[in-house]
Amino acid sequence: MARAGKPPTLVDVARLAGVSVPSASRALNGGVRGVQSGSSEVRKRVTDAARALGYVVSPAAQATKGGRARTVALVVSDIEDFGSAALISGVMHAAEMRGASVAVRATGDDPKREAALLTHLAGERHRAVIIGTSRTTDQAREAQLASLLQTLHERGTRVVVIGDNDMDFPTVTVDNRRAARRLAAELAATGARRFALASGPDQEITAHERVTGFLEGLAEHGLAVAQDDIVQAPFSRDGGYAAVDRISSDLSELDVIAAMSDAMAVGIIARLRELGIGYPGPVEVTGFDHVPMLGDVLPEFSTVEVPLKAFGRAALTLALDEQDVAGEISRIALRAIPIVHGIPLRPLSDSID
Repeated sequence: MARAGKPPTLVDVARLAGVSVPSASRALNGGVRGVQSGSSEVRKRVTDAARALGYVVSPAAQATKGGRARTVALVVSDIEDFGSAALISGVMHAAEMRGASVAVRATGDDPKREAALLTHLAGERHRAVIIGTSRTTDQAREAQLASLLQTLHERGTRVVVIGDNDMDFPTVTVDNRRAARRLAAELAATGARRFALASGPDQEITAHERVTGFLEGLAEHGLAVAQDDIVQAPFSRDGGYAAVDRISSDLSELDVIAAMSDAMAVGIIARLRELGIGYPGPVEVTGFDHVPMLGDVLPEFSTVEVPLKAFGRAALTLALDEQDVAGEISRIALRAIPIVHGIPLRPLSDSID
């Protein structure tokens, strides 16, 4: 029992629970499996003993244990973006299950701010840093990022990158290109013939992969899109809204305006309604990412379900649980599922490119 007038210690908790001090520590502070460490019986005995003694884990002590905080830093472009919000949710839920916390930082898609944040993070000594910002074809920007992440890695911070990249760090990816190709092919199979595309900035790898895949899917049906009808704009509602006025073809002659994100699709629909083209109506608008509320409002909306929360969970797994084996870099590839007129399509075999 705790000594009179003295706060209870972990040793007191372990003694009352009848377990070793390391076992008590794992049950209260999280071991390799976080809050699931140890048997359920041991966890209950330890937590009951801690409650009976009034013992509380010291966050300050845990933060300095081993000289490294029990936190994971997650860097995203924009915390207000749906995709980032879903990603944050996935990371935070997985971190909670492992007894860790998450510090979220936003770059505003500004490479200078991104560099400044990563430089600052090196001094915060997080257990891991997860990069959830858009990867680009800007070689100078990517080289600078790789250098900053290498510095973090050399100082003992685990680094995980979300999205296709050429860096030597654990990575989580999704099959954007294949999913876009299948969505386009399915839309063409329903009889659509005239398409326009609202893409994100061409230097963003995600935008490039989605557009390339979509055009490949149309090509399977002998269809193509005029270059003037492939409009680049920010991956946002306002980007989609502005893209409509830059489409070269007569809108009334189009069958589909395919947006490379659901946020862009919302802006496109808003602009079409302002122009007197109702939605649903003669021009179908499709998206990418799968914002649940769009499916609720537009049951027959076509999009691609990107497993954003699973992205977060997988990234956290690489950050805290997985270790590279025999010099190989860990990679987790997730599957995106096209949804055509409200109906999810069955996944294709991995043997199909």
